[in-house]
Amino acid sequence: MTATERHSIRAAIAQAEAGTTGRIAVRVIPDVAVDAFERAKREFERARLHRHRHANAALILVAPKAQRFAIIGDRALHEEVGDAFWSDVVARSQPYFERGAIADGVLYAIGRIGEALRANFVMAPTESAT
Repeated sequence: MTATERHSIRAAIAQAEAGTTGRIAVRVIPDVAVDAFERAKREFERARLHRHRHANAALILVAPKAQRFAIIGDRALHEEVGDAFWSDVVARSQPYFERGAIADGVLYAIGRIGEALRANFVMAPTESAT
């Protein structure tokens, strides 16, 4: 991933989180063989997202060499959006990853998660997201 793509991803995360209590993290890993979902769960904990007080964090994990990816959301976020949302985000992200447009797939997923955060987790004016 290029520096420009990493910058775009950081900017997309900031925009998606803005005005919400949610958090989004992205991990791109070099593994050539990986159970993406299990690794995503470990990365979610490693990033301490499971301790986010609003329980509305999400993590996108991509393993380009293994041609695998996973997207997970914490309890409160999942309760609001449900299985159909996650299935749709994965299905619509898949073509990007299949053609090697990793950053575009990540940006798409971030955008969708940001929409869910803005629809369900708007920050009160006096509230802090941390």
